[in-house]
Amino acid sequence: MSDQNNTELKSPLLEQSKYVVLQETSGEECESWYFCIKYEGNQENLIHLQKQLESVDWYILDDLSTFDLDLEHFISEKTAKELTKLELNHVSFHRKFDGVLDKIDLHLNKKDKTEKKMVKVFDILGYGQIEDYIDDEDIDDEDLTDTPQSSSSEEDYDSSDHDKSSIPESLLRSVIY
Repeated sequence: MSDQNNTELKSPLLEQSKYVVLQETSGEECESWYFCIKYEGNQENLIHLQKQLESVDWYILDDLSTFDLDLEHFISEKTAKELTKLELNHVSFHRKFDGVLDKIDLHLNKKDKTEKKMVKVFDILGYGQIEDYIDDEDIDDEDLTDTPQSSSSEEDYDSSDHDKSSIPESLLRSVIY
């Protein structure tokens, strides 16, 4: 492939928005949540946040979360969007933000002990509170739920509505009608 063709293939990728990932790992929920944040226009505030987060010697503690921000490895807008579609967690989902990130001051002091720093960060960012500092969340209408998902219970299930002959016999033995 010629150098010109190679450049033509790469140029659309270079024009796409880049995203970085802020990861919150909840000790209580035993889950990690990714917050994909648009890099362009937010570089200075992301670097400020990362410096603060790196000043904490993180470890899992009771019902607090740990935080990590990766500013070295970027993901594409498509990948960021695809991450929001993953259904791996029970408490929260991965999220994507296209807006401007406010400057976040975590109020960490050098003399603070690690646990005190962790509490301060958790009070500001815990359980997805990054949403208070950035706008323009990219969320699709089908991902919003107004009512909790219901599972079929025995009282909602009417076996007469279903043709049992289409169910394999091995499953019929394990299902109570």
